Amino acid sequence: MTRSRLRGERQIRVGGVAIFVLLLAVTTVGWRALAQERQPSEPTAARKASAPAPPTRRSAPSPPSPRTAAEAALGLPIVNPGPVPGYVLVADRNNDRLLIVSPSKKIVWRFPRPGDVRAGQSFRDPDDAFFMPGFRGISTNEEFNDQMASISIRRHRITWSYGRPGISGSRPGELSNPDDAYVVSQGRMMVADIRNCRVLIVDRRHRIRRSYGSPSRCYHHPPDSFGSPNGATPLADGGVLITEIGGWVDRLDRHGNLVYTVRTPTSYPSDAQLLPGGRLLVAGFDTPGRVDILSPSGEVEWTYGPTSGPGSLDRPSLAVRWPNGMIAVTDDWHHRIVVIDPTTKRIVWQYGHFGVASSRPGYLSKPDGLDLLPATAAPAPADFRRPRTSRLRVRVVGRLPTPAARVAVAGLPGGKIAALGGLTATGSSDEILAGRPSALRRIGTLPVATHDAAAAVLGGRVYLFGGGQTTSSDTIDRLDPATGLATPVGTIGEPLSDLGAATVGPAAFLVGGYTGSAWATAIQRYLPGHRPFVAGRLPAGLRYAGVAASGGRIYAVGGVTSRGPSSAILVFDPSRGTTRRIGSLPHTVAHAALVALGRSLYLIGGTNAAGAPLATITRIDPRTGATAGAGSLPHPLADAGAAMSGGAIVVVGGSESTGLSSDVLEIRRT
Repeated sequence: MTRSRLRGERQIRVGGVAIFVLLLAVTTVGWRALAQERQPSEPTAARKASAPAPPTRRSAPSPPSPRTAAEAALGLPIVNPGPVPGYVLVADRNNDRLLIVSPSKKIVWRFPRPGDVRAGQSFRDPDDAFFMPGFRGISTNEEFNDQMASISIRRHRITWSYGRPGISGSRPGELSNPDDAYVVSQGRMMVADIRNCRVLIVDRRHRIRRSYGSPSRCYHHPPDSFGSPNGATPLADGGVLITEIGGWVDRLDRHGNLVYTVRTPTSYPSDAQLLPGGRLLVAGFDTPGRVDILSPSGEVEWTYGPTSGPGSLDRPSLAVRWPNGMIAVTDDWHHRIVVIDPTTKRIVWQYGHFGVASSRPGYLSKPDGLDLLPATAAPAPADFRRPRTSRLRVRVVGRLPTPAARVAVAGLPGGKIAALGGLTATGSSDEILAGRPSALRRIGTLPVATHDAAAAVLGGRVYLFGGGQTTSSDTIDRLDPATGLATPVGTIGEPLSDLGAATVGPAAFLVGGYTGSAWATAIQRYLPGHRPFVAGRLPAGLRYAGVAASGGRIYAVGGVTSRGPSSAILVFDPSRGTTRRIGSLPHTVAHAALVALGRSLYLIGGTNAAGAPLATITRIDPRTGATAGAGSLPHPLADAGAAMSGGAIVVVGGSESTGLSSDVLEIRRT
């Protein structure tokens, strides 16, 4: 899926000046002609490049350096900003051709023209096509012709091939339904050899340099064996992303070690692509078809899949995300290429006609591959899924003395934190830990052991609200971090656990929770020395939500209502006492931590609708409610405590798939 100066003369005669002016005018006209889109059988720029220059005593000024890949490859002009940021390479399989089309849907290059395929060569059923590094050539695989090849764009020639056209096999020099042929380092070609259950890297001398999998082992057991791999995408770190028919995507590092394997929501994933943060973009080759963005743990973060109508897909085989954030898809069996705006989930551009196969201009027949030839000089809009801030670095910086979840955590000055209570393997804890995240130590004990409480900092003291053991508690405790002394200072007014707390100005706000018999709807305001009072209401009772403050407002994200897990992003304005919904998560999340860092909110881990822990870190724009995948935890984690301290998010403990965690994590922007 893919990139003589004028010499001075002391004396100039009038005739020489006239010749120079004439040549300059011709040159100017020629360059302006390149700025017009045409539909030739061969690019105008290519013909000009081979034409001899007229004889002259002076050489014309050198043309400006190419500003885009499209200009360098074919002399094509810059395109205006829009959903298609360049020219689109299409593998039009059933029409046995490759096309490059402009955003205005004009064909600017095609292969083969009559005579392009020489005697002894074969070109049939191009299944995928990608620009080679430098955008001077195209790599393609012919799945039903059992061959892969490289093609020179300007020369219109097959310059290299591997496989025996029309003959499948597993011996050296043979392939069986090859898919996804990419050029990797040193001109070598990587290809997924589907029916041979392997991924090969072949050099220019037709020698197999590496093989992932084997024809003798056709089952899912990465990195040793793979079941019918139909996608092999080389990665920037030297690794590879392998897609298996049957429902798996496997990421291998440069040494062939398994980084992770992900179960896809469809049994026929196709040609997965790697996104920032380890996330995956994968097409579902089904009827109706779908496109998903998955977290590294396999959770669906975004999906497109109308079941009927002109927006539906039928066996899409490839989805790629372009630099402008749009998602381009080969809608194979609807005979078109579509571009989807991921925010609105609407098709904003297409080439081909819905459900109509043809070789006429503007039509396609089972297009199976695409790539982008960039041609925009304007900065690309921000990635719809990627945060505008720097990327996150997640690392383990310390350990708890005892693995625990549901610990209440508060940030302290000097890059320190306090961690209070929690649930361990033996029950609720009364421990108070404090210090730098890398060196937490016990500084005291709570009056009563507890978990599922909430902590907030007011006036340099840490206040612990509610929680409980087998029943909910109404206690408010105050901790002096300097001495480790914790004392009861009041009550909430009713038992309350599973709540969240955040500080705005001199007050703490307690959000939702569980009274022991009901989900709480109240948002309570607390000032030291006073009893809490109801400052507002949630739309419905809510517990285990992520709660944090940003810009003087309180945010509650996800959680559990009486109807089940929630995906709502709620904001409470203390100055007005109003609560409103500003957005939704890509899917329901509960038992997650929410922390404000900079101008963003980060939802960390949690559980999905089935109750399984998540490894995702989701960025939320507090102004709009827009969400974006921001990174991943080292492992799925729920019920972790978290707070901001020292310019970083500190995550404490939590529940893993295999038990309780003792990790103390630091999440920092890089």
